[in-house]
Amino acid sequence: MKHKHLLFHGIAIALVLGPAAAVYFAGQAEAAHYIGLGSILALQLTLLARPVGAFSVLLPGVYAAAAITAQSTDGVVALVVAIAAAVGAASSQGFHRGLVALLAAALLGSFEPNVAPVVLERAAYLLVGSIYGYVLAIVALRGASLMLTPVPPQTALAYAALLATLSLGTWFAARVGDFAHSWWLPLAVATLSLPVVQGSIRRSMLQMVASLCGVLVLVGVMDGLEPPYARGMLLVATLLVALTAGRNRPWLLSLLMTPMLVLLSSHGALHEPAVAYVAGALPAFAAATAATCLGHFVLWTLRSDPGRVVA
Repeated sequence: MKHKHLLFHGIAIALVLGPAAAVYFAGQAEAAHYIGLGSILALQLTLLARPVGAFSVLLPGVYAAAAITAQSTDGVVALVVAIAAAVGAASSQGFHRGLVALLAAALLGSFEPNVAPVVLERAAYLLVGSIYGYVLAIVALRGASLMLTPVPPQTALAYAALLATLSLGTWFAARVGDFAHSWWLPLAVATLSLPVVQGSIRRSMLQMVASLCGVLVLVGVMDGLEPPYARGMLLVATLLVALTAGRNRPWLLSLLMTPMLVLLSSHGALHEPAVAYVAGALPAFAAATAATCLGHFVLWTLRSDPGRVVA
């Protein structure tokens, strides 16, 4: 049975990354990166929020809107905050982990060049990947679903406010931080954020801090890998772990999502040694972690809903 599961997941990975790999080996590296990003984000949205999986077609539009307004702080901040609030509110339906894909597209776009031809070209590649990922999820993976338990409406409202506030603060921290791919910081906070707590607040807080530290280390290690074959092998391994263990350990799936997207991104920043990368990111990371812990402590203390579940 275990071998059958591994075979199934291996086939799934081949289907997910196959088109991007084919385009890459055809000499179109940038197109491959964005097709792969679109496929992964559409798959995340559909598997974790199947009833709204068709929103995958919005991924390139959100990316393009954020990229074009990237130099207009008011515009891009309003977009990021609005999407973050919508993600938090969607926890009332259990869709929040899936809709984080839209926030990921906005955050990636907000750190991209705002040259219209470049943005539109990358958005077109994202559209191809998004459509492919959505079709793959509803056809080949139609039996798979990782939807989470909904939370009460009042909790969802409070969580939406928290997520919008944290996304705003960590976005600014990432903008002023001196490290590559800095869009991963607000994404990691949003992905690992929890609307409700299971068990003790102390345990959940420690798990969140440990997961954020894990993302920091993984991103640093992955960014230090320069050979394309090494990054490709690590991407496949990360996706395999996410598929095999993520169903029973939602926190692991959330932890691996951000490093996986960093591996797929095609930013032009030079790869840095892991130690240098972590040192450059540490001030912004420390501030973001402190704000995340404080915000969740307030949320979990003020909201005392019965039957709390990990979400």
